[in-house]
Amino acid sequence: MRAKMRNPSRCIPSRFIIGAVCLIMGWVSVSNAHPHMWVDLKSQIILDGNDKVSAIYQEWLFDDFFSAAMLEEAALHPDGVEVAIKQKAAELMENLKPYNYFTLAKRDGVTLPLIQQGEAVAEIRENRFWMGFTVLMKSPVDPASQAFSYAIFDPTYYIEMYHAEGETISFQGTAPDNCRTEILQPNPSADAIALSQSSSLDDNPDTTIGRLFAETIHVTCK
Repeated sequence: MRAKMRNPSRCIPSRFIIGAVCLIMGWVSVSNAHPHMWVDLKSQIILDGNDKVSAIYQEWLFDDFFSAAMLEEAALHPDGVEVAIKQKAAELMENLKPYNYFTLAKRDGVTLPLIQQGEAVAEIRENRFWMGFTVLMKSPVDPASQAFSYAIFDPTYYIEMYHAEGETISFQGTAPDNCRTEILQPNPSADAIALSQSSSLDDNPDTTIGRLFAETIHVTCK
């Protein structure tokens, strides 16, 4: 589903969400259809001492074009690139906060509010901007008795966010022997695909489309 051609351009300012990264950096790759940016994901489920899901650790690796633009801007920072990258990560997390950090976590079908735990870390990896952070659930989930799932996505599908092919979701902490995870791939309808190819989405963002193209991670410990 990931497009092979990524053409750089300037982001048109908008009062809508259109991707929190665009709002922060002011630059994304734009084409005639969504998505305009790409993020390679890694995630890990954090368990507490009672075998309950307490948090989700995430790593985001941004695409080449976005990373190049961000590095060009960071090079102008008076305190150096490293300081600039750290500041950009903090700005990004602040802008993601109203959108639950682009993370839809559910317990028995009910959406869970998330809070950032600690600070985000960021660096350049093979010329790409990388960021890692943890989001915490206010009350842990017991996967042995409660259904738990999560999805990481931009609601407007301005940014495409997927785990790498073959990636598995691991646990941080000692998971019971019967616990397993599964990444369910999206299966968007023909109408959803047609909508994603509409050039009107940039002027009139649809905050429901991203979920249709998002992976869903299920955790089962039964």
